[in-house]
Amino acid sequence: MTNSSNDAQLSWVGLATIWFGGMISVPSLLIGSTLVAGLPFWDALLAGFLGFTVVVVFMSLESVAAVEQRLDTVELASSAFGGSGARLVVGLALGVSLLGWFGVQSGVAGGSIAKIGQLAFGWQLSAAWASFLIGLLMMLTAVFGFKYLKWLNYVAVPCKVALVVYAVALAFQSQGFEVITRYRPDPAHRLDFATAIGLSIGFFSVGGVISPDYARHARTRLDAVLGSVLGLLPAALGLAACGAMLAIIQNTYDIVEIYAKLGMPVLALSVLIVATWTTNVMNAYSSGLAINQLLHWPEGRRQLATLIAGVLGSLLAASGILGSFMSFLMLLTVTIPPIAGVLVSDYWIARTYQRATSRHYNAHGLLAWTGGVAVMLIVTHPLRSVLGIIVAAGAYYALSRLRPLPGLDALA
Repeated sequence: MTNSSNDAQLSWVGLATIWFGGMISVPSLLIGSTLVAGLPFWDALLAGFLGFTVVVVFMSLESVAAVEQRLDTVELASSAFGGSGARLVVGLALGVSLLGWFGVQSGVAGGSIAKIGQLAFGWQLSAAWASFLIGLLMMLTAVFGFKYLKWLNYVAVPCKVALVVYAVALAFQSQGFEVITRYRPDPAHRLDFATAIGLSIGFFSVGGVISPDYARHARTRLDAVLGSVLGLLPAALGLAACGAMLAIIQNTYDIVEIYAKLGMPVLALSVLIVATWTTNVMNAYSSGLAINQLLHWPEGRRQLATLIAGVLGSLLAASGILGSFMSFLMLLTVTIPPIAGVLVSDYWIARTYQRATSRHYNAHGLLAWTGGVAVMLIVTHPLRSVLGIIVAAGAYYALSRLRPLPGLDALA
């Protein structure tokens, strides 16, 4: 199920554009406003930079492995987890989690469209139907394939950047930059610096784990690394800074709300749709890949798997159960960062990677992943994301030094 060389036509610019487009969204502004609520502006940016750098490191390591093997995340994990283990653990965790987040994003977009339509234009729109329909439209972009995702971002990213910059410029019309440098958070909401770093890591840890889904299309290893670093770091840091500045000056990070208050409902609606579209398409694309692997379908049925993911996600958005579904999604998110630890350890640290393995399950990978998940469930500090990755990587390395484990390792 590997890609042919003809598929490896993505330069670092194209890959960076995809990651950049995925990052520029309303939730990305939230991390900046969250950090600045408990830290001074420059401290918040430093914490964000350190956290995002951690994600970029394991993201780049996975991306290089993906380019060398031309495999997506689930396929790459087959060495460490076994073929069936990777489809079950990685495919299920990623597929269901990303499917749920697709529904969350579609639900937020649909609800906002219905609200803005009623307030600004008098439209009587059903939030459920708006969520379902916008989800289906977003899903179609992912179904058509990776090359369309790339071109969607080429068009959408400049628009999204311009909309965010314009919102910040509007905010500074009544204030100077000195209000940012003088800002001090409420002592009652003071945020520990390590906690701020952990929040930044957790914000994009899932995206870092699924990086092979996109990096496998890169022309070279250098393209994969540059695309990951330059696609994530500037966008994440820039959006965090914008969210922080808007929170300080306007008391809100939500640029949709800012535009609506300024009497520009059409622009607010445009911001909402454009900001959500490229991010959600990535959710649908990776969810489709994971479901395709989970069902053990051939590569040619990826479009059908993506279609299924998009329709299910849109139905979740329309059903109104997303509020109760969030706790389940958060549990799934806990299971994902340790996957990165196992993959990186298998390929780069233990050097046990096997492209073709006959094992259905690899006990080393399953036990190491379980240990990482257990740590993330027990530890409550936001730095648990990086701790889960480190524990999983260390456990896999230690287990790989032992003699082959009986039982699961013997299954063929």
